[in-house]
Amino acid sequence: MPAGSDTPTATPPGPPTQGQPAPSGPPGYLTPEELAKRKALDERADQGMNMGTANAYKRQHEQDEAATAAASGGRFVMDADAMRKFLPKWQSIADKLEQARLLGTHLKALRPPAQDEGSLLQKKAADAHADAYVASVTEQRDYARAYANALKTAIEKYEQRDQATADTVRKHGVQR
Repeated sequence: MPAGSDTPTATPPGPPTQGQPAPSGPPGYLTPEELAKRKALDERADQGMNMGTANAYKRQHEQDEAATAAASGGRFVMDADAMRKFLPKWQSIADKLEQARLLGTHLKALRPPAQDEGSLLQKKAADAHADAYVASVTEQRDYARAYANALKTAIEKYEQRDQATADTVRKHGVQR
């Protein structure tokens, strides 16, 4: 401590480096300029590390786009006989999922084994699981029903188009 002073002065360990002024502040103090430099270095480092991840996502996106383009270039075609074959299967799936949904609704009717806190917490968790199960099965059932209905509609349109074509051919006097 200098003579006549009650507060100690902080001096950094070692001599200041050439060309850099001695820090003005307590040890560990960083000037705003130094903070800005370090922040810029951190941002550049983050960008460098994130570039690898970003490039991986970009490659995956390009692969997905290529697959989508390849798939959209062709068409999925199903004839009426194939649709008629799949329709009852999808209706059966929807029916089975409806039965599972109904059974799932009964799960909440079960009582806890006891009235202690642990049993009541277990019952609460089981009820939440039952709700999630019913919601999941309902979603699956709705999808199966929608698919079956789409098949039914496609079969009807296919048959209408065939009938219209046959009627046109007969109208113009062409025999099959």
